[in-house]
Amino acid sequence: MAHAVDTRDVARPAPPGPDSPRGVPGLSWRWTGSRRLLVALVLLLVLHVAVRVWFVSQRGLYGDDLHYGTRALQFPLFSADLLLAQHGGHFMPGALVLDGALTRVAPLEWWPRAVALVALQVLGAFAVLRLLRLLVGDRPAMVAALAVYLFSPLNLGFFAWWSAAMNSLPLQIGLAWVVADAVLLVRSGRMRYALTGAVALAVTLSFYERAVLLPFVAFALVAVLLFAEGHARPVLETWRRGRYLWSGSAGVLAVWFWAFTNSVPPEAVGSATVSQVAATTRAALVAPVAALLGGPWSWTSGPPDTPHIAPPGPLVAGSGLVLLLLVVWTCWRLRGAAALWLLLGGYSLSGALLVGLGRGMFGTGELLPLTYRYYAGDVVVLAVVLGLLAVLPSRSPAGPSRVRRMLDRVRSSAVAGLALFLTVSAFVASSLVSTVHYVEVWSQHRTMAYLATVEAELAAAADEEPLLDQPVPDDILNGLFYPSNQFFQLFRPLVDRPSFAASTHELRILDDEGRLRPAHVVGGFRVVEPPAGECGWPVAGRPAVVPLEGALFNWVWTAELRYEASRDGVLTVAMPSGDVVEAPVRRGAHTLYVRLVGEGDALQVTAEAGVEVCIRSGSVGNVEMR
Repeated sequence: MAHAVDTRDVARPAPPGPDSPRGVPGLSWRWTGSRRLLVALVLLLVLHVAVRVWFVSQRGLYGDDLHYGTRALQFPLFSADLLLAQHGGHFMPGALVLDGALTRVAPLEWWPRAVALVALQVLGAFAVLRLLRLLVGDRPAMVAALAVYLFSPLNLGFFAWWSAAMNSLPLQIGLAWVVADAVLLVRSGRMRYALTGAVALAVTLSFYERAVLLPFVAFALVAVLLFAEGHARPVLETWRRGRYLWSGSAGVLAVWFWAFTNSVPPEAVGSATVSQVAATTRAALVAPVAALLGGPWSWTSGPPDTPHIAPPGPLVAGSGLVLLLLVVWTCWRLRGAAALWLLLGGYSLSGALLVGLGRGMFGTGELLPLTYRYYAGDVVVLAVVLGLLAVLPSRSPAGPSRVRRMLDRVRSSAVAGLALFLTVSAFVASSLVSTVHYVEVWSQHRTMAYLATVEAELAAAADEEPLLDQPVPDDILNGLFYPSNQFFQLFRPLVDRPSFAASTHELRILDDEGRLRPAHVVGGFRVVEPPAGECGWPVAGRPAVVPLEGALFNWVWTAELRYEASRDGVLTVAMPSGDVVEAPVRRGAHTLYVRLVGEGDALQVTAEAGVEVCIRSGSVGNVEMR
């Protein structure tokens, strides 16, 4: 395997050759490596896609996915109400357009998102492949670095959850594309790469605010390459060669920052204390160590939380030791290696600080990095660093010539190729163990089963009485997402279902498993006994006040009214302070259930002209299953 490649092939413009179509130095659309290496590359990509297809076949909608889908149907797809709304400090109009479009294809269905996940992952794989071939060439090291990106467990946390993936996968694609365009601009001097790089940055920013780091990563990487080449002033040279991309990126960032600050209030970004930021940042820096050898192998979770890593101690210790040895050895042997590790460390630290600032205030900040949800960019940068370490030039001789010659022979021999193959195979196998167990832990979450049960129950009751609104269980969608967590909002897209209404003659609610159960009104206050000799509380011709035995505070209440009507018609029911509900009544004696929002010590009831109603008894309280 080549080990001392002149980095002029990496960072310096060169005349176009037969392997550089369109005259772009280093961008080859022809395979220049061995046939066996090409077979290995194809097998890795096919295995990666197969694993991802299996992965999404085991997953479904979860948590925030339901909230975003509900909002996507409340507003027009390209409306400001939908696209410019902030979500937990996120500003992501591009992601919301994508989610809204998929929701409209099949509301409350997982398959459109599953297809999008696989498609985005394939785009990410080819964007990273493009970047690695540009930097490393068609060498075994390029395939090994790509394998790290394709199978690293650091990708699992966001890929399993659509709400995270719709941010993170575009970030990976954008990071690989912007960095590649920066390198191509430096090599060729062609302005089109400055334009496409700035456009890629703008698109990526519309999906995830972490894309603000992209131009800095690209600038730093080009500077490292120039430093490894031997330039005395790599930073100034990086600015000179790529100034149009850096200037364009600055303009894009300025526009994005204006849009972000006008859409996201400061309090939504986070108000974590210094200690909370420090604790979360520390956890975010330590958590990825277990993944360096394909760990964590095991995960733990308690619904409604997403899986957290639970690596064995020896794996973490071994991963840390391997990382330490690799850093020390490469910094000793290779010119520019220290700068590459600093680039990776700086990006990881920046991402960890963003996690600490945005999520530290929730009190569970130290657990969130253990979900591996925040490392989409880190794994791309890691793959780039590992690939480049194989092509950096050696430092000036610093040790005994016999030892140096021995090391050089080992690196260039078939032994090195075999060792690389075995290492990559072990990493992929280890990562697949982590992936399989991760999916098994996700299967403990019941959202998919709950949604399937509700859909079946509603279809079976499609021709029956209307249903009243209610919240879904918190482990399906937390009450913080009100009104998206309400039954009406969430399941309105279903076609085969009963009607949803504010009143019904048969009170039923969904239990925690999603099954429809008979219910009744409990608590609250009863209707005051009517005067002796009356039919009840008469409602005819003019509004009537039906008094309660006590005053209720402002809340969502359900009124149970036993009535007798002269004919079919409509009643309007309200509390002294609250919304008015129109409720159909039927001729004869029946029981009506009305959902009311308000407060007071009476009900205000009106019947339409020509309808006489007597309310014989009733109560206002909460709903409970029988």
